[in-house]
Amino acid sequence: MLARFSNILLVSALAVTLAGGCSGPTRPDPRDTVKELFAAINKSDSLYLTTNIDLERAAASIPDDLTIDPAAGGASSLLGALTGEGHLRKRWLGDQIVVGDSQEAADTAFVEVSFIDRVTRVQYYNKMRLEYRVDHWAITSFKTL
Repeated sequence: MLARFSNILLVSALAVTLAGGCSGPTRPDPRDTVKELFAAINKSDSLYLTTNIDLERAAASIPDDLTIDPAAGGASSLLGALTGEGHLRKRWLGDQIVVGDSQEAADTAFVEVSFIDRVTRVQYYNKMRLEYRVDHWAITSFKTL
């Protein structure tokens, strides 16, 4: 009788475990995309940047304090600013970067990002906007408040 009860418990536990694993694929955390963005900027990884940033939309919504050269073309100018000796690359990597909370609603996410000036200790707070596309999050705006 005790062996039968043990088997029932074992089968029940197995069924619960299997049911929990069948909830479908989970989306990656949008915070990871933002963290990987800064790693890609550090390495000037243009392949990652072009895959995980909607360069046209992000360039069109770039705030005044992060100006890019419009004469060079939005997307290519933004990519240049994030790689090599680009000014956004120098500016962002010169600060301490803190990736905070995220909020998701359907296929849109907002990730809090703070840049802390290493000299003045002034903190610049903003949110990055991301959209979910097929199997990954793509950054569509660097600063939305």
